[in-house]
Amino acid sequence: MKQPISSVLAVAAMATAFPIQAQQQGATSMLVLDGSGSMWGQIDGTAKITIAREAIDTMLGDWPMDTPIGLMAYGHRQEGECGDIETLIEPGPLDRSAFREAMEGVTPRGKTPIGHSVEQAAEALSHGDQAASVIVVTDGLENCGADLCELGARLEASGMAFTAHVIGFDIADDEGQLACLAESTGGRYLAAGDAAELAGALRTVSEPEPEPAGPLFVDEFERSDLGDDWTLDHPEPSGFIMDDGKLVTMTVQPGAMGDAEDLPNLFRWTGAEFPEDDWDLSADFTARMGEVKSLGGRRAIIQVGRYADVDNHISAHVVRQGNSNDDMWLRLRAVSGGNATVSDVEIAGDLRGYDLAQILSDFEQKGARLTLSKRGRDYVGRLEMNGWSMQEDGPDVIETDPLQVLRTKGDPTIFAGTLGSEQTIAEFSRVEIREVK
Repeated sequence: MKQPISSVLAVAAMATAFPIQAQQQGATSMLVLDGSGSMWGQIDGTAKITIAREAIDTMLGDWPMDTPIGLMAYGHRQEGECGDIETLIEPGPLDRSAFREAMEGVTPRGKTPIGHSVEQAAEALSHGDQAASVIVVTDGLENCGADLCELGARLEASGMAFTAHVIGFDIADDEGQLACLAESTGGRYLAAGDAAELAGALRTVSEPEPEPAGPLFVDEFERSDLGDDWTLDHPEPSGFIMDDGKLVTMTVQPGAMGDAEDLPNLFRWTGAEFPEDDWDLSADFTARMGEVKSLGGRRAIIQVGRYADVDNHISAHVVRQGNSNDDMWLRLRAVSGGNATVSDVEIAGDLRGYDLAQILSDFEQKGARLTLSKRGRDYVGRLEMNGWSMQEDGPDVIETDPLQVLRTKGDPTIFAGTLGSEQTIAEFSRVEIREVK
């Protein structure tokens, strides 16, 4: 998601209390109020235009003083005129009484030019490298001929750091135009229901966006030895070194995390601990996982997880099966009391249109981030490629389906292994634990 410096809030009829991107402190904003004829429609006996005015005024009561804001409206002056878009208040320090007066002067009459409004907002607030976002909240579909999918694609390809979020009220978006505008610019399409949801959404977007929380624990291996923060199960010194800010580990016998009591060189991060609630454990790595072979390749494995013992652990894997198809998988495996549960997603295969040789090269040269993610009782394995993807135009982030686990225990742990006779070499450059609020 792009981080906006300036924002356009297009408020048509209703919004939602679902999480959406918050207003960045100090950013310039433009509130665009829908004045199309459908705003005379009622919700629980109250006209939608009245609900929108009241919700906006409530939001402005908590508006940050250092955040300039302006007001636009469309469809409020002429019937059937798609160009009826007007800036009512130029962006500047908030004058709440001026906003009230201007909104009272918006009398619903006309059409719903969503595309023209978004484009005009983008042109007005996106200059040079300045970023912008638009939040469109509409009680109707585009009816002025704009192709919202094409517009979103064009805005995304323009080089502007521009994001459109679209919120629809009581709308059957059968052709997906509203969703397409949002998703093609990296935004979200959300549905809305009533006045309370509108007030909640406006309150959400008016709050300053919090600074991203840093990791609770991080290790970048900038030293000559493993150090006291790490415990090595069954150490085999010939199988690892610290080299130029990396932990370089090489398998010395076949196996994977949890396969055997005496598995050598299982790296436990005992100097770090998991928070009580939600978290991400991530490891940045490069790995030599072999070459393409006609009868299957190296059975290599990279793991990050929470490890107590062979009967109690959970880990995310990148696994090269090394079978006749020479396929690769992202795997999430949970073991509790010796009972295993697995969630798999195939990420590459020699016979499925993937350039396996290039993928292996990218793992070795560009690297990736492997994450075990906890959200409540759900655990997910995630692989983030470092500027590359498995296929042309493919995703650069892949996740497993979640596994539900009631409780886990153990230390943050990393491991590089093999399921066959050939070695796997991995270089871990960073490991972190991040608390997720």
